[in-house]
Amino acid sequence: EVVELPHYIPGIATATLSTGATIISGAAYNGIAQDMVDMETFSVMRACMVAGVPLIALRGISDGKAELTGLHDWHEYLHIVDEKLAEAVDLLEKALESGALNV
Repeated sequence: EVVELPHYIPGIATATLSTGATIISGAAYNGIAQDMVDMETFSVMRACMVAGVPLIALRGISDGKAELTGLHDWHEYLHIVDEKLAEAVDLLEKALESGALNV
């Protein structure tokens, strides 16, 4: 199922997520049409829908198409993910303050 999210932060690129209860890495990425894979966003989205709360999903994904060989594969890019997520939160705050994002 494809679920469109109605809220976007100006200045941040959007992406599609494949979400489920399986870790996808390496060659398994070839079977996924979406830009990224994660395991949590869908359940958070469903909880927000039930509670009537808007959702902005900011995902910092540190793994990818390479086969996972150990915990270090998740840690390698965390400093970049942290920096980019901090920038995204700043843009979210500005969008809320300016009214560019009505939630």
